[in-house]
Amino acid sequence: MYLWKVDSLVEDFRSGKLSQKEEFKYMLLFTVLMVLVSDPALHIGLSYNYYDTLGTALILGISILGIFDCYKINSSGDDKDFIVRVMCIGLPVVIRVLAVMSPVLIVGGILEAEFIFPESLDEETVETTPIQVVLISITIAVYYWYLSIKIKAVSSNNA
Repeated sequence: MYLWKVDSLVEDFRSGKLSQKEEFKYMLLFTVLMVLVSDPALHIGLSYNYYDTLGTALILGISILGIFDCYKINSSGDDKDFIVRVMCIGLPVVIRVLAVMSPVLIVGGILEAEFIFPESLDEETVETTPIQVVLISITIAVYYWYLSIKIKAVSSNNA
């Protein structure tokens, strides 16, 4: 796995030396790093609480399991084009998941603000709540679940 030598990686792609397993490793590491750098602790000036850490840990765990599940499904099928499938199929999947989950997230946010944590509206700094952690974690889990179904469909059609 190359983390600095981009030209060497490009050459491996050109010569067809990169296996699906190697592609999976790149995808997994990329996902882990993106989740970690999106952690609110790294953003200066934003409030940070226990639920931010919990949310990051859950999202990281769900993402790792989701990517691994998609990889297993793809490799047990035709074992082709893992990253291409995850990226290309993942785009319409995320749009559909957001379309379905947005009303749930909005209603959850309204209920949370009005009934569960109404004091959060009075505070100067907005902090992450357990309801937000749960709703976001569910949304990400639904994304990987739906993506894995579509990865299975495409990998078994070509097997």
